[in-house]
Amino acid sequence: MSKPHYINHPNPNYRGNPLAEGMGYPLSRNSIQVSSNKAFEGTLDLTDVPVDLYGYYNRSAILNLFSLHVCQDEMVDVYEIIRHGIEYGYLGRNPNEPEIGRMLAAIERDKNEPLKALNIKRLNMLENSFSYLIAGLSGRGKSAMVKMALTHIVQKIPHDTHIVLNGNKAAFTDIQITYIYVEHHDRVGQKAFLISILQAIDGVIGDAINGEKRKPYAYENRNGSVFELMNAVRKAVVVHHIGAFIIDEAQNFAPAAKDLKIGTQEKTSMKFVEELINTLGVSSIFVGTLSTLTLFEKEVTITRRTIRCGSMILLGCPLNNSFWMRLTDQLFKAVGPAYSKDELFILRTHLHGLTAGIPAIAVSLVQSTLRFLSYHDKEGQRLTTDAFDFVFEQQFKLLHGPMAALIDEDYDKFEDFKPIKLLKEINPKSAGEEQLNELNKEAEKVYQLWQKKTENLKTGKYQLAPPQEAISHHQVEASDASNKLSPDNFMALIEGEIS
Repeated sequence: MSKPHYINHPNPNYRGNPLAEGMGYPLSRNSIQVSSNKAFEGTLDLTDVPVDLYGYYNRSAILNLFSLHVCQDEMVDVYEIIRHGIEYGYLGRNPNEPEIGRMLAAIERDKNEPLKALNIKRLNMLENSFSYLIAGLSGRGKSAMVKMALTHIVQKIPHDTHIVLNGNKAAFTDIQITYIYVEHHDRVGQKAFLISILQAIDGVIGDAINGEKRKPYAYENRNGSVFELMNAVRKAVVVHHIGAFIIDEAQNFAPAAKDLKIGTQEKTSMKFVEELINTLGVSSIFVGTLSTLTLFEKEVTITRRTIRCGSMILLGCPLNNSFWMRLTDQLFKAVGPAYSKDELFILRTHLHGLTAGIPAIAVSLVQSTLRFLSYHDKEGQRLTTDAFDFVFEQQFKLLHGPMAALIDEDYDKFEDFKPIKLLKEINPKSAGEEQLNELNKEAEKVYQLWQKKTENLKTGKYQLAPPQEAISHHQVEASDASNKLSPDNFMALIEGEIS
């Protein structure tokens, strides 16, 4: 925990706000990409190790591929989204102004009816809330990108400076928490969810503040009602200047009911979270699988507010995507011999066809194939498309169905894929005919095989398609019939002319 380096914020909306200016300058896009990469650690010290155990430790090193990290192209955007969200959460929450005292007073007045929160809503902080959704296929690397982005953002900032409040100079020695990260693993009740937030806040603050031992919020409120826990969370948000909540595994939220109810047994929904923190102007960033999209289908208001500042929806990586090329180069060159440019293209293309461009599955398949090949003589330890096929058939049978459904657009066969029907493509894939002409015959065959197998595969960034106007059961679509009865078509039928 280091002292803050205050800056003069270039944005006048944040100028003079120590919460925003104490965060310092963000990292540049290039710095984020460079610092987020983690190379493969495959060197072994086999001194004094019996020769017949070399294979065991070589296979141990292959498992280090799971620790390899290649910065995705979207990683910089995730970092900036979180940084902007935190800063935006400090609009109207400047310690130099009396808003913080007003917020605490409003929370206290609403303690008996925290759901209505009439006094809090009068402060009109909802307009200052930043909300964003990051959704994508399981294994696409969403959580990894978010967690890596958070490592580059200081979470706990101790202030020891002065502010001018109501014209008087006052000491400002608060502990600022820029963000809270919570994983919502199960469809738990509201009380359990609120306690998990308090536990996360306790984890950041620690056992003492300014050298004085403190009682953990979660322990102090363990027997509290949902109403009391809501107030405890809201007060902690204001007192510790929490700028944003990042809630992972958002697909586990319960669907929003028409009438939001409060109770120990009531399941937590996104609407509940919105009422809890967005009314305070705190930013909320949701991270989840594509199933998260189905939570929005019947609730326009919660959809609009949850993606108030937009969304990032990620499917499989495109074949010619910069990240996919860098990832596969690292994987193929990590263990074993070097490969030629043509060999790399063949392996990269074939791996994409088997895994639908999902990074986590690709890493698992490569490490499993390398482990399989390690039992062979050195001459037979070279990665080939046949080796990929054999290992995928033998060790990844459970993924055959989902991958085939994703490639063949049979989205209804698996729950995680159904929401893809709600998306529309915003970065159409180019045909790539020029590249085909430059390849040798062997590469052409592999590419054509991959193209045939994955011609319908959706990859890259997508966005929600606009809703189609529904037709009720007593209406019919009669536009085609009307067109056929137009004067031109009707006269043509009787070989007449229009005067």
